[in-house]
Amino acid sequence: MQTAEGPVSIERIAAKHVDALCEASQYSVEHVKPWLGTGLCPVTIPAAKQCVTSLEQSRQQNYGIAYLLITESQCLGMGVINYIHPLHLNANLGFWIRPEMTGKGLAVALSQRLIKLAFEQMKLVRLELLIEPANKASLRVAHKLNAEKEGLCRKRVMGRDALLFSLTR
Repeated sequence: MQTAEGPVSIERIAAKHVDALCEASQYSVEHVKPWLGTGLCPVTIPAAKQCVTSLEQSRQQNYGIAYLLITESQCLGMGVINYIHPLHLNANLGFWIRPEMTGKGLAVALSQRLIKLAFEQMKLVRLELLIEPANKASLRVAHKLNAEKEGLCRKRVMGRDALLFSLTR
Protein backbone atom coordinates (compact mmCIF):
# COMPACT_ATOMS: atom_id res chain seq x y z
CA MET A 1 0.00 0.00 0.00
CA GLN A 2 1.47 3.39 -0.97
CA THR A 3 0.95 6.41 1.31
CA ALA A 4 2.29 9.96 1.47
CA GLU A 5 4.82 8.64 4.01
CA GLY A 6 5.94 5.85 1.67
CA PRO A 7 5.02 2.19 1.31
CA VAL A 8 3.10 0.49 4.11
CA SER A 9 2.62 -3.25 4.42
CA ILE A 10 -0.03 -5.18 6.30
CA GLU A 11 1.60 -8.07 8.15
CA ARG A 12 0.13 -10.74 10.38
CA ILE A 13 1.46 -10.10 13.87
CA ALA A 14 4.50 -12.20 14.75
CA ALA A 15 7.37 -12.31 17.25
CA LYS A 16 9.50 -10.14 14.94
CA HIS A 17 7.07 -7.24 15.60
CA VAL A 18 7.47 -7.07 19.39
CA ASP A 19 9.74 -4.00 19.47
CA ALA A 20 7.79 -2.09 16.83
CA LEU A 21 4.47 -2.90 18.51
CA CYS A 22 5.77 -1.76 21.89
CA GLU A 23 7.10 1.51 20.45
CA ALA A 24 3.84 2.27 18.61
CA SER A 25 1.81 1.39 21.68
CA GLN A 26 3.76 3.83 23.83
CA TYR A 27 2.66 6.65 21.52
CA SER A 28 -0.90 5.37 21.21
CA VAL A 29 -1.85 4.04 24.64
CA GLU A 30 -3.59 7.18 25.89
CA HIS A 31 -5.96 7.01 22.92
CA VAL A 32 -6.40 3.23 22.90
CA LYS A 33 -6.43 2.27 26.60
CA PRO A 34 -9.80 3.83 27.52
CA TRP A 35 -11.48 1.79 24.81
CA LEU A 36 -9.44 -1.39 24.28
CA GLY A 37 -7.36 -1.57 27.45
CA THR A 38 -3.66 -2.31 27.17
CA GLY A 39 -3.94 -5.93 26.01
CA LEU A 40 -3.92 -4.85 22.36
CA CYS A 41 -1.72 -1.81 22.99
CA PRO A 42 1.20 -3.08 25.12
CA VAL A 43 3.69 -0.46 26.33
CA THR A 44 6.48 -2.71 27.63
CA ILE A 45 8.52 -5.39 25.88
CA PRO A 46 7.23 -8.17 28.19
CA ALA A 47 3.65 -7.02 27.59
CA ALA A 48 4.26 -6.86 23.83
CA LYS A 49 5.66 -10.40 23.87
CA GLN A 50 2.59 -11.56 25.82
CA CYS A 51 0.30 -9.73 23.37
CA VAL A 52 1.92 -11.42 20.36
CA THR A 53 1.78 -14.82 22.08
CA SER A 54 -1.87 -14.33 23.05
CA LEU A 55 -2.86 -13.21 19.55
CA GLU A 56 -1.04 -16.18 18.02
CA GLN A 57 -2.94 -18.53 20.37
CA SER A 58 -6.21 -16.86 19.37
CA ARG A 59 -5.35 -17.42 15.71
CA GLN A 60 -4.52 -21.08 16.30
CA GLN A 61 -7.84 -21.53 18.13
CA ASN A 62 -9.73 -19.78 15.28
CA TYR A 63 -10.83 -17.12 17.76
CA GLY A 64 -9.08 -14.10 16.28
CA ILE A 65 -6.41 -12.76 13.99
CA ALA A 66 -4.35 -9.56 14.14
CA TYR A 67 -2.40 -7.58 11.56
CA LEU A 68 -0.06 -4.65 11.88
CA LEU A 69 0.55 -1.74 9.55
CA ILE A 70 4.30 -1.63 9.06
CA THR A 71 6.48 0.93 7.29
CA GLU A 72 10.17 0.05 7.24
CA SER A 73 10.49 -1.16 10.84
CA GLN A 74 7.86 1.11 12.39
CA CYS A 75 4.38 -0.01 13.43
CA LEU A 76 1.64 2.45 12.48
CA GLY A 77 -1.29 0.56 13.97
CA MET A 78 -3.15 -2.68 14.44
CA GLY A 79 -6.27 -4.30 13.04
CA VAL A 80 -8.04 -7.30 14.54
CA ILE A 81 -10.82 -9.68 13.73
CA ASN A 82 -11.73 -11.29 17.03
CA TYR A 83 -14.49 -12.97 18.97
CA ILE A 84 -15.07 -15.16 15.93
CA HIS A 85 -18.22 -17.22 16.38
CA PRO A 86 -17.91 -20.46 14.39
CA LEU A 87 -21.64 -21.26 14.37
CA HIS A 88 -23.04 -17.83 13.58
CA LEU A 89 -20.09 -16.89 11.33
CA ASN A 90 -19.66 -13.41 12.80
CA ALA A 91 -16.87 -11.53 14.52
CA ASN A 92 -15.73 -8.12 15.74
CA LEU A 93 -13.57 -5.83 13.64
CA GLY A 94 -11.31 -3.42 15.49
CA PHE A 95 -8.33 -1.20 14.82
CA TRP A 96 -6.09 1.48 16.22
CA ILE A 97 -3.72 3.85 14.45
CA ARG A 98 -0.86 5.88 15.93
CA PRO A 99 -2.22 9.37 16.69
CA GLU A 100 0.19 11.15 14.35
CA MET A 101 -0.86 8.86 11.48
CA THR A 102 -4.63 9.29 11.76
CA GLY A 103 -6.55 11.03 9.01
CA LYS A 104 -4.44 9.46 6.24
CA GLY A 105 -6.80 6.64 5.26
CA LEU A 106 -4.77 3.94 7.00
CA ALA A 107 -7.62 2.65 9.18
CA VAL A 108 -9.92 2.43 6.17
CA ALA A 109 -7.32 0.63 4.04
CA LEU A 110 -6.46 -1.81 6.84
CA SER A 111 -10.13 -2.46 7.60
CA GLN A 112 -10.91 -3.07 3.92
CA ARG A 113 -8.20 -5.74 3.76
CA LEU A 114 -9.49 -7.37 6.94
CA ILE A 115 -13.08 -7.28 5.66
CA LYS A 116 -11.98 -9.01 2.47
CA LEU A 117 -10.13 -11.64 4.52
CA ALA A 118 -13.14 -12.16 6.79
CA PHE A 119 -15.71 -12.54 4.03
CA GLU A 120 -13.72 -14.26 1.29
CA GLN A 121 -11.25 -16.51 3.12
CA MET A 122 -12.78 -16.97 6.55
CA LYS A 123 -16.31 -17.19 5.07
CA LEU A 124 -17.81 -14.99 7.79
CA VAL A 125 -21.16 -13.38 7.02
CA ARG A 126 -21.12 -10.51 9.53
CA LEU A 127 -18.58 -8.19 11.11
CA GLU A 128 -19.41 -5.84 13.96
CA LEU A 129 -17.70 -2.60 14.90
CA LEU A 130 -18.29 -1.20 18.38
CA ILE A 131 -17.40 2.48 18.43
CA GLU A 132 -17.43 5.01 21.23
CA PRO A 133 -20.05 7.65 20.33
CA ALA A 134 -17.54 10.50 20.72
CA ASN A 135 -14.84 8.82 18.58
CA LYS A 136 -15.30 10.90 15.45
CA ALA A 137 -12.34 9.35 13.62
CA SER A 138 -13.66 5.80 14.03
CA LEU A 139 -17.16 6.93 13.10
CA ARG A 140 -15.72 8.35 9.85
CA VAL A 141 -14.01 5.00 9.19
CA ALA A 142 -17.31 3.14 9.72
CA HIS A 143 -19.01 5.56 7.32
CA LYS A 144 -16.29 5.11 4.67
CA LEU A 145 -16.62 1.34 5.01
CA ASN A 146 -20.39 1.68 4.42
CA ALA A 147 -21.06 0.01 7.75
CA GLU A 148 -24.68 0.08 8.84
CA LYS A 149 -25.42 1.75 12.16
CA GLU A 150 -27.63 -0.57 14.19
CA GLY A 151 -27.93 1.23 17.50
CA LEU A 152 -26.49 2.15 20.87
CA CYS A 153 -25.33 -0.64 23.18
CA ARG A 154 -25.34 0.63 26.74
CA LYS A 155 -22.30 -0.21 28.88
CA ARG A 156 -21.09 -2.60 26.14
CA VAL A 157 -17.31 -2.09 26.09
CA MET A 158 -15.30 -1.65 29.29
CA GLY A 159 -18.43 -0.32 31.01
CA ARG A 160 -18.95 2.35 28.35
CA ASP A 161 -21.65 2.88 25.78
CA ALA A 162 -20.84 1.90 22.21
CA LEU A 163 -22.48 2.38 18.85
CA LEU A 164 -22.93 -0.89 17.00
CA PHE A 165 -22.19 -0.93 13.26
CA SER A 166 -22.32 -3.97 11.03
CA LEU A 167 -20.93 -5.14 7.72
CA THR A 168 -22.52 -8.14 6.06
CA ARG A 169 -21.61 -10.31 3.11
